[in-house]
Amino acid sequence: MTDPLTTLPYDDEPGLHHNCRTQHWDQALTQHEQEITQTVDLLTDLLAQHNSPLLRHRAVQYVSKFNNLKSRLQRLRLDMVCAHAVCPPTRCSEPRFTLYTGIDLSIRRMSDELAQLSSGCYQFLSVLVSLNVL
Repeated sequence: MTDPLTTLPYDDEPGLHHNCRTQHWDQALTQHEQEITQTVDLLTDLLAQHNSPLLRHRAVQYVSKFNNLKSRLQRLRLDMVCAHAVCPPTRCSEPRFTLYTGIDLSIRRMSDELAQLSSGCYQFLSVLVSLNVL
């Protein structure tokens, strides 16, 4: 199964191809960052409402892991993808920008890591709901 956020369309015109890929990567990173922010907000609310040491420990661990992943996503955006909201029609001047495969691979790995982390976190939250803790 392919992730529509990491599967890129191809085009014969290099400038258009570049812009399409850049905007696609920017959208994927933005969506992942938003998902992380929403989950961290939920966990932060949970921490504010409950004082159980075990619950707090697990929630803090998830917040830390999500924040670490979000930092890495932001670093990838700054290092490899145009920092503009909408990339200019010209190519970025950075020579490493042409490493499409490396960017694709990095985004896929971080997408997989986010999926795995989110799955564990949602399972944790589901258990709390089933125990009427939430």
